[in-house]
Amino acid sequence: MYTLEQQFRLKYSEIMENFQCIEYDLKRIYSAMSADDFDDNMDMLEFSNMGKTLRELEDMDNSDGNPYLSEEDYDTLDAIRELRNYWAHQCYLEWVYCHDNWERNSKLQKVYNRLVNETNRVAKLQNKLERFYLDTFC
Repeated sequence: MYTLEQQFRLKYSEIMENFQCIEYDLKRIYSAMSADDFDDNMDMLEFSNMGKTLRELEDMDNSDGNPYLSEEDYDTLDAIRELRNYWAHQCYLEWVYCHDNWERNSKLQKVYNRLVNETNRVAKLQNKLERFYLDTFC
């Protein structure tokens, strides 16, 4: 039986995996949409963060007036980018520095519950985005 903290760490690794895959799929979609060489584009975007990649993709996608992804899709992806920033930079700070065990466990439980809900939602989006890439460009 895992402790709550161990469960949190396992679930955290799942959501971070999904965020990384979403970011990578955005780079693949951008590279596939571009008239330039796919591999050159992937190399260019290798160290680009998710926000920059998303902006570049949206600009290119809308450049011909016939985008693959809707404005709503881009709003959702931007919300995912913000969510990723929370999980990458803030979530541990919600509970790690609590010195009172009861308060620490209470805050950890609250963050863990949020993590479970958001992991399920992000995993669905990651699968959808990967499927979009495969169906559209492969």
